Amino acid sequence: MENVVNCWLVNTGYCGKRADACLEQGVITFNIEIHLMDEFSDEIFNLKYIDTKSSNFEYLREEYRKMDSKFRTELAEEFEKIHLPEGFPEELQRQQMELLISRLNALKEEARLLRETMREFDKFEKHERIKELIRSHLCYIEDTRLNKWSEAIFCFANDIHIGDLVIMPLADKDFFAVGKVRGGYEYVENALNLHHVRDVTWIKERVHLPYLTEIIDISKGIVPLERELRTSFLAALDS
Repeated sequence: MENVVNCWLVNTGYCGKRADACLEQGVITFNIEIHLMDEFSDEIFNLKYIDTKSSNFEYLREEYRKMDSKFRTELAEEFEKIHLPEGFPEELQRQQMELLISRLNALKEEARLLRETMREFDKFEKHERIKELIRSHLCYIEDTRLNKWSEAIFCFANDIHIGDLVIMPLADKDFFAVGKVRGGYEYVENALNLHHVRDVTWIKERVHLPYLTEIIDISKGIVPLERELRTSFLAALDS
């Protein structure tokens, strides 16, 4: 399991009834207190296709274009410097090559940081879209709950990737089922309590993991396993 990127603790709620159904049907769902979720299932499904048009995001796009143009120009200039006249010492040529490599690495890092910033803005815009959807169906909702709901919806539909592991609490305390995600977000219209799902191959249907019970967040629904906790979980899974 060392090649698994992400591990998610996903609370299905309903006192274990949903968990049993998930095991039987080979899916995972998540618990959230929104009775109007079904009314904007299409919007959740299409989150990945939302084209973020905020001024900030457009600014970043333009900055990326400028950086790319700058990169190409400077790269051409640096290559020209390498072509020294015949007879120049090899040491000087080596120094020029080292300068070029250093410049390339600096530009690569600059590009990486900008791409990361763009991804964060993209995620922010989509979170805001989810909040708008929730607000449009409710008369009032406090910000804390709104933020938790939007994070859970976004995480289930976008952050959890095919190949990730999901850990689902069972009705018996300290026992969990573990599965590997094999499909994207789907909305099943005529299902009972399992409308919002991801296809899963259940690897282990009953594992004793008492230390995970403490981090279940009923209000949030989904919790990522990180650092030492993730390492301990994967080690226990392989034992």
